[in-house]
Amino acid sequence: MLVSSKLNKLLLGSLCCIAFSQNVFAGECNTKKLDDLFATMAARSALMEGVAAYKFINKQTVYDSPRELKVLQNTQDIAKKNKIDSGDLMVFAQIQMDQAKFIQDYWIAHWNANKENQPDPEVTPGIDSLRTQINALDDKIYVQLINNLGDIQICNQPTILKHLDKAFTNVKGIPQNPAYNQLTASAIANLSIPQ
Repeated sequence: MLVSSKLNKLLLGSLCCIAFSQNVFAGECNTKKLDDLFATMAARSALMEGVAAYKFINKQTVYDSPRELKVLQNTQDIAKKNKIDSGDLMVFAQIQMDQAKFIQDYWIAHWNANKENQPDPEVTPGIDSLRTQINALDDKIYVQLINNLGDIQICNQPTILKHLDKAFTNVKGIPQNPAYNQLTASAIANLSIPQ
């Protein structure tokens, strides 16, 4: 019994040392870089209320296939230029676009149900202005992803999700089933540089 107890303590001590050494050698997750990235992503998602208002006023559909194809082609070009797996980066971009459509759908449904709260055409920004802002944020998001890919790969998915959820606290319309923040966290965690 005494030998078994000592072996258990030794085993536990060894496991603790191994876990500690892996954390030291692997580095620590830089949550500041995550927070900066996720704040940029949340700012992009927040613009979708304005996009929804424009489409609501102009009776346009949320889905814009030529625009999505253009975004995916641009994402593929960014991936090739930066030697990142294009499939992984395109999955991230597609999840962002899908989430944007859900946010727009949320606002359009809200305005259809609440006639007194509908957007004012006099103050709703034009789609060109909104797309200019979205494109600028997309550029910033990709730069942040690429520049911090090594740090992001150190972070575990629960940490990524925790910080993503915090950044998106005030963004309405993000689906919970399936949980789009979880899908986004997975896409970010899976970004890789091809070998």
